[in-house]
Amino acid sequence: MTNIKVNISGREYPVNVTPETEAAMKMAAAQVNEQAKKFQTAYAINDPRDLLAMCALQLAYQNLDYTQTYTETIEEKLDAIESALDIKEHT
Repeated sequence: MTNIKVNISGREYPVNVTPETEAAMKMAAAQVNEQAKKFQTAYAINDPRDLLAMCALQLAYQNLDYTQTYTETIEEKLDAIESALDIKEHT
């Protein structure tokens, strides 16, 4: 594990990462900062806590949406495989 510092909304936070995940963690921090700036511009919000709360809510929603979509896709593929196997068993 490596300890890095990421800057989010003007504050540095120490984060333990593996060498393989360091670049992704830095990109994630950059995306949070970018989204916070968009919320600040769109809603004229200056409180960093409010901006970060909105970012957290949006990211949580996106994660739920992705998980649901991914799960539905997997279920559809499993159903198709199951149907294909049923056809082969009956022939």
